[in-house]
Amino acid sequence: MSSHILALAMEEPGVPASDSGKDNAPPESITAATSAAAGFVLLATPTSAEAVRRAHTLHAKSDPEVLHKLRVALRRLRSLWWAYEPLLDKKDAKLQRDEFKYLADAAGKTRDWDVLRDILALDQRTRLSLSPLLLAVDEHRANALSFSRRTIRSAGVEEILQRALEGARHQLDSRAASPTLSEFAEERVELAEKALKKRIERATQPEHPGYAALHEVRIAGKKLRYLLEFFSPVLGGSHESTIERLTSVQDELGKLNDLVTR
Repeated sequence: MSSHILALAMEEPGVPASDSGKDNAPPESITAATSAAAGFVLLATPTSAEAVRRAHTLHAKSDPEVLHKLRVALRRLRSLWWAYEPLLDKKDAKLQRDEFKYLADAAGKTRDWDVLRDILALDQRTRLSLSPLLLAVDEHRANALSFSRRTIRSAGVEEILQRALEGARHQLDSRAASPTLSEFAEERVELAEKALKKRIERATQPEHPGYAALHEVRIAGKKLRYLLEFFSPVLGGSHESTIERLTSVQDELGKLNDLVTR
């Protein structure tokens, strides 16, 4: 893989730079005949470029949405690497996923304080009485932003993603044969669906295991949703309604997560 792929993807018209819902749309060049190896490059490159764009933007502005979009892009990459684990070196794939998680967690520290501030400032009647607390939250938020920026800058997001892409591409190209993306995607999506169902069954047991089980449902749901978004061009039938339902449920569980974590 060329060392300039990420830079080209960031400039390519087909890779949107806006915050619209089309950001997660898979490349139109993906078809049922696309190999899993070729599909990986087509899917991973624009998503990696999105993460790099957000990391670069973070150097100039502290908009909470930039941090959120960066974290989402890294989580999507983590899900994609999980999907391709059977075709990659498992140890290396896990290392890459751990790196993506570390960077996503670093971006998330600032957003956690933004969420808390929004919750505290929601009620206009109590905002004045909470002024000292809001000032303290703002101070913690500033410290968290400094940590997020410093961690992401020193980590070298672009270098990490370029190395991850090149390593995965080399491993996929070294395989004697690659299944079609259609066959491969069906299998991995089915496995993600089974994992989600198991977590839902556990969370809905009469002897409720607590919030941790609901959090696992949220994580498994996100993974399935990201895979459906990635692989939708080669999966049978339409999955838009499933993606919408998963998004809705995750939004509600996300609200609960915001309250629990803070």
